[in-house]
Amino acid sequence: MKRVLAFSGSNHSKSINQQLIRYTSKLVQEYPVTIIDIRSFIVPIYSIDMDPETIPKDILTLIEQIKEHDAFIISSPEHNGGTPAFFKNILDWLTRRSSSLFESKPLLLMSTSPGKRGGEKNRMYLEGFFPRLGANIISTFSLPSFKQNMVDEELNEDMKASLVKAVKILEKTLSNNQ
Repeated sequence: MKRVLAFSGSNHSKSINQQLIRYTSKLVQEYPVTIIDIRSFIVPIYSIDMDPETIPKDILTLIEQIKEHDAFIISSPEHNGGTPAFFKNILDWLTRRSSSLFESKPLLLMSTSPGKRGGEKNRMYLEGFFPRLGANIISTFSLPSFKQNMVDEELNEDMKASLVKAVKILEKTLSNNQ
């Protein structure tokens, strides 16, 4: 059975991107979803001076989880219009391990924020970044104005319809890759 790995690129204890990951994972009907919380990862700031002798244990764990799964749901916040330093550091470590880490497996790439653009600027940057790690971005979703659109752990109807459509694309892509 194919499996989906889901996580956010946030290290905030009350991350709305992690909330979006949990919500989205419940929408996946056809495949089991493993949700991980990378905020507990202990990863030093990447430096070429450490590479290749040093590989943080948590990076090795994430690499193994990526290899063991067939598709991905990733949601990232946006800090000052860019990727949060925490997540960028993890991505920097991953890029030094393999340029095809995701092995052309499907990725639903998401973002959310309290603002009106929903972290879209960073999500668009990540759309260009993840293919360098071998990911096949099959759909994207940005949720603007999180507190207005996600009330009592439920998305409003329009946003939910868009997210369900993105999840169905992920499921269909997985079923076509038998």
